[in-house]
Amino acid sequence: MKKISCALLGLLFVACASHDKQNSHYYSKLTPHQLKKDVKYVQKQLTNMHPDLYWYISKEALNSKFDSLKNTLKEPLTPNEFFLKISPIVASVRQGHMSMSMVQLTSADSVKKKYKNSLNPIDNFEYEYLNNKLFVKRNKLKNDTLIQKGTQVLSINGITPNYLFEKYGKTFTSDGYNKTAVPKFFARRVNSFYQNELGFVDSINMEVVCADSAFHHTIKRIFKEKKAKKKEVDQTKKDTLTNQSIAKNDTLQKRTKEEEKARKLALKEASKKTFYKHRWFGYDSETKTYSKQISYPVAQDSTIAVLTIKDFIKGKTKVYDTIFAELNKHNVQDLIIDLRGNPGGRLNEIHQLAQYLNDTTFVFTQPATITKRTTFFNIFKGKSVTSKILGAPFFSVFSTIRGIKAQRTAEGELRLKLKSSKITQPKPLNYKNNLYVITDGMTFSAAAIISSHLKGRERAFFVGDETGGTFNGTVAGIMPAVKLPHSKLKLRVGLMTIKPNEQSQTEGYGVMPDVYIKPTEEDFMNDKDTALEYLLNKIETNKKGS
Repeated sequence: MKKISCALLGLLFVACASHDKQNSHYYSKLTPHQLKKDVKYVQKQLTNMHPDLYWYISKEALNSKFDSLKNTLKEPLTPNEFFLKISPIVASVRQGHMSMSMVQLTSADSVKKKYKNSLNPIDNFEYEYLNNKLFVKRNKLKNDTLIQKGTQVLSINGITPNYLFEKYGKTFTSDGYNKTAVPKFFARRVNSFYQNELGFVDSINMEVVCADSAFHHTIKRIFKEKKAKKKEVDQTKKDTLTNQSIAKNDTLQKRTKEEEKARKLALKEASKKTFYKHRWFGYDSETKTYSKQISYPVAQDSTIAVLTIKDFIKGKTKVYDTIFAELNKHNVQDLIIDLRGNPGGRLNEIHQLAQYLNDTTFVFTQPATITKRTTFFNIFKGKSVTSKILGAPFFSVFSTIRGIKAQRTAEGELRLKLKSSKITQPKPLNYKNNLYVITDGMTFSAAAIISSHLKGRERAFFVGDETGGTFNGTVAGIMPAVKLPHSKLKLRVGLMTIKPNEQSQTEGYGVMPDVYIKPTEEDFMNDKDTALEYLLNKIETNKKGS
């Protein structure tokens, strides 16, 4: 056991990349021969791993793009200069889950302890990109009252957002020919683009416009405060408790044993309820919000409810048991599901949700498509040596069983049956009344698949914008990140084609709303929800008409 522990520690030490080595590689120039090898490597990985590589581009067109790139590689390039050349070709496949990431500058080894857990000033903000303008969506700095939601960013250290969009806009894509996801994806990735332009910085200078006034604002890197010594902390706690005890004794009578026991029990029960809600509903401690949230927007009318689902990642899948029990308790007649900004997540979760939104049997997805029986062994690609060793027993069995279960179709495709591709029964507490869905360009992946299901079965009325994910499915499921041998850029590839059972004759576009409602700049800055307002007015009109 001692030898095994030492071996694992040794592997862990090797797996921890040196900051200096990473920074040195950031500036290094790769020879044309090395670059061409990486191009060939990317081409090979896509062919071996991607089950629908030629869904939106022909084999001839894609191979031509790779050949053209090889012919232009005649001068040495840094890894990120190479990124700007190869990532547009990967993006031309038009699969939004598939992406490439750059090499980032970090702190030097000599000061990495100082910078550990510090927050890059660039990462303090979340953005919205509307009408070719970049607006602050959220400021993570609690003590910064100047930069608030709606503040327009003109430049950061002299670099404008439009310059970044022009330079990096071709390095990523939505699914298919969809355009609504592009500005959303750019807003989510703009910080990484700024990091590549500015490198490792301790402060940034923002030129912004707020309330028609333009000004400059400097944001500095936030360093985690040093923890006080344990003895000092213990003494402080002791003093605080003593002072609280004295204060209580001065104002309150001493509790009996029974009262104290009841008080502790009540606190324990309250703590349990909070823990349950945080865990099951997917609490985000940073934003103080839940992944799933029920609200009743009309005062004194609980028959109209909004179920906001920010993602299908956080929280417990079985939370829908609780959610639909509450909706049933309130006799909800009009349910609005808000999927705006939802990037997707777990297939089993949206399959579970669908069981509450149907009152007859249904098939949720088609069987998944994979390239070959050994495709799931690609899970190991991009993993550290330690992860490979520790995960080998589980993932090897998982990959083998999955490969054996796949069946070859008459057309020669390998199909893997999923739980969601079988006939499914609705849940006893299924919702049968009026259903509305709000979507936008960031309604992607799993969020787009559940939208396709509801739209294809004519189960819901849709308002908002075209979904970023296509109606007819996506390539995702399991997505290993492969590191290129020379440039060290990372390539993420989906291993499974997931298609909803319902399909559209129009290929390559998202789920179209019945009524288009896009927020204007004014709506965004005033926090006005025009899509929700429209639906509430529609529901009220329908009630009066009935």
